[in-house]
Amino acid sequence: MKNLITNISYVLVIVAAVTYLPLRDYAPYIMAVGAAGLFVLHFLERYEGKNLRLRRIIFIRHIIGLAYGLAAYFMFQAGMYWLIALMIAAVLEIYTLWVIGKEKDK
Repeated sequence: MKNLITNISYVLVIVAAVTYLPLRDYAPYIMAVGAAGLFVLHFLERYEGKNLRLRRIIFIRHIIGLAYGLAAYFMFQAGMYWLIALMIAAVLEIYTLWVIGKEKDK
């Protein structure tokens, strides 16, 4: 169920970003739903182990959830600040997924 919600949320965020210019009235709401799903999922992640690197990565994942929320908020505002927040979230997301993959391979 968690994977389904994750996939739907990512698809909604991408759809909102792609349709921002042609559908400015609807894109912020699509982004808000997708960002809310990712916000909740990122904040529900926990790590109880002793690996400090993975603890730090989970903390960064919480920040990513906030960045998605900021992107949704800024999409309702005038300007393109939402794009900056979304890019920060995407870059951090790629980094954390890469590090988690490396740590699990050890």
